[in-house]
Order: sequence, then structure tokens, then C-alpha cells
Amino acid sequence: MKHILLAGVPHSTNLGDGLIALTVNQLIRTCGEYTVTNFDLTAGLYRETPARSGSVQRTDGGPALTRDYKLNEVSVKKKLTPDFLRYMKSYSVHKRKDAVLGEQIRELVTQADAVLIGGGHLFIDTYLSFPIAMRRLVREVKRQGKPLHVVFVGMRGPWSFLARKWFTDILHYAKTISVRDEDSLAYLLSIAPSLAHKAVALSDPALVTLEAFPGRHAAGGARSASVHTVGLGIMDPNEMRRHSPYVWERDDCADWWYSLAKGATDGGSRVRVFTNGADTDNAFVERYVKPRLAGMPGVEFAPYPGDVGDLVESIRDCDTVIAQRLHACIPAISFGKPTYGIAWDKKLASIFKDLGLSGHVLDFRTDPKVVLAGLVPEKNRHEGSVRIVNQKKRELVTYVGRILHEA
Repeated sequence: MKHILLAGVPHSTNLGDGLIALTVNQLIRTCGEYTVTNFDLTAGLYRETPARSGSVQRTDGGPALTRDYKLNEVSVKKKLTPDFLRYMKSYSVHKRKDAVLGEQIRELVTQADAVLIGGGHLFIDTYLSFPIAMRRLVREVKRQGKPLHVVFVGMRGPWSFLARKWFTDILHYAKTISVRDEDSLAYLLSIAPSLAHKAVALSDPALVTLEAFPGRHAAGGARSASVHTVGLGIMDPNEMRRHSPYVWERDDCADWWYSLAKGATDGGSRVRVFTNGADTDNAFVERYVKPRLAGMPGVEFAPYPGDVGDLVESIRDCDTVIAQRLHACIPAISFGKPTYGIAWDKKLASIFKDLGLSGHVLDFRTDPKVVLAGLVPEKNRHEGSVRIVNQKKRELVTYVGRILHEA
């Protein structure tokens, strides 16, 4: 039985990263009998842990806080810190991990027949965090002469001089490269056109969420099939300041979510508020959204997810999903639910475009009444998107089967 080492960032508190790892595992299992070891590029060997949130459903429908969720803030000090100092700090922090992770990496690579890096939005500079972490692993992969495949990753610039050097070294060594959207492929080829012969755009592995989680009973229990449930997947809008050109104030976004929830419940739907588990998202819901929705009939708050399964079941329990985190949207698409994404960075819009869902990308300027009026897509358009998604799933399985056969 072949042994595959899969490297990504599954330890992230944003459970979308853990979902990526588990769905890549699903794709590998679909292709045959393989042993898979999951490795976090920044934290080491990964084993899925029990629920971390500890949040319990309250009688008023909201999750009880058992700890103080903290909002991410962009401090004045951070704004004034020159980029070169941020690079130096990141380099120092991550280089110290070499001694901690080095022996583990040597052992894991020795055991592996092939190494896969992906999926996720890994080929971004992040003040050298990802370039250093990947270089640490690939240096050992090269030393042992093991095959490397880069799978289902996102790429976005700009890359600093060192990030560009280390990333392109990794990509030149890789036997194959697959990215998850056409925009990522275009960026890759703008940097290194010589890689065109071994690079392909496919899709995000979370499209196989349905296959990876075929039927765990929803933690929230049974609900009436006659009541339409609209899932609102909420993110702290301050995250947009780090990753996109959009800048929205928290109060304005919370007001938009309130108007959307009010319109949905006034129309007879149930509203289910959920997050992807990131602390700052949970804190935004606690401090900005819940006070506005307190006492509104027909609104429920999903417990903050403690593991990937919790996140998946929060989404499965909805009939329609409107969300901002990409990995709240893609599982809903996998389940065949009408899904609407709120624009904040290029990857969401790019992947929606590739799936035939460009018309399902919203932003906080969109009138909530217009959003609600369009929640039932035209039958032909929905069926067309389902066909594209199913074709993308087949392409993912075929591709993984091919590269594993070559391992």
C-alpha cells in the first residue's frame, strides 16, 4: 500500500482549511488503497482533535460563550511597521521552527512514497510565512528524491523577491501542478511561463464535501421540511482589510445582515447564523450581529463549530446559503444548495465564475430586498451549474488517480 504525505494548513482555526485537508483525503481514498499522513506546514503532524469551541446551545437559540472570542484589529503600531521589519520578524519566527519540525519532516518524508502540497490558498507571500514553511518541507523532499505534486492550490501576488525564488524553485521541482481556478493559473504563468506544460486549472477539493460527509446527523436535530432555512455564513469584515480592496465598517455590515435576516423571516423563512469557527468571526457575531437579532422570531444561531464536521452540518441543515468565507460557500455548492457568495477577495469571485455562478456573487452594497428576491435561481441556470460542478468533481478524481498512479 502506497503512503502519501499530504501537507497543507489544517490546524487553522478557520475550519475551512481543515475541510480542504479532509476533502483531499477523500479524493485520495476514492482512487484506491492509500495510507495518508496529514502534515501542517506551520505546526507539524496533524490529527483531527475533538471539538474545540466548547459552545453549548442556549435556550434562546444562541451559543453560550465559554471563552472570550477576540476581534482582529489593525492597530496603529501595526500600520506604521515597515514591511521589511514584518518580513524579518516572520523569517525569524519561522526559522526557529526548523529545529522543531526538521526531524519530524525527515521521518515523514522517509515513510512517504509521494508528497502532495495542497490544497488551499498557499501560494501567497504572507510576509514569507508560507514560502518558508514550504521550503522547509521541500528541501527534505528534494534531498530524499521523493516525487512532489502541488495540488488544488490558490496563487496570488505580489510575491517578494525571496517568496518568488522559493515558490518557483518548489514549482520547478514538482512533477505536476494543479491550481483551483483560472485566475491562479494565469498568475502562475505570468511568473513562470515555462511551467505551462505541467500546470492545469481544476477546482477546489471542497467540491467533494458531500462525498466526504455523506450523512452524519445534524447536531441541531430534525427540523420541519416545510420551512425554508436560509443560512447566513458570517465573517468579520475586518478580514477584508488584510486580503482585499474592499473596506466595510463592522456596524454597516452588521446592519446589512440584520436587514437580510429580517427580510427572510418576514417572508416566512427560518434564518440560521453560522461561522467557519475563526475567533474573529465568532466575536463579530457575538458583539455586532447577535445584539441586533436578539429576540427576532425565526432566527437561530448555530453553535460555533469545534471541528470540520460541525461546520459541514451547520451548512447541510440549510436550504439556501449566503456566505462570505469561501469554504462556507463551496460545501453548500457541493450539497446542491442555491449558494450566494459575498465578494471580498479575488479567489471567491474567480471560483464562482469557474462554476458558472458569477451571478451569485454579492457585496454589501446589494440591497437585501434584491438578494432575497433572487434566492430561487432559474431552473435552467441552477441545473447548468450542477452539471459544471459534477464535471469538476469527475476531473478532480481523474487527476488525483493519475498522479497517484505515477507515485
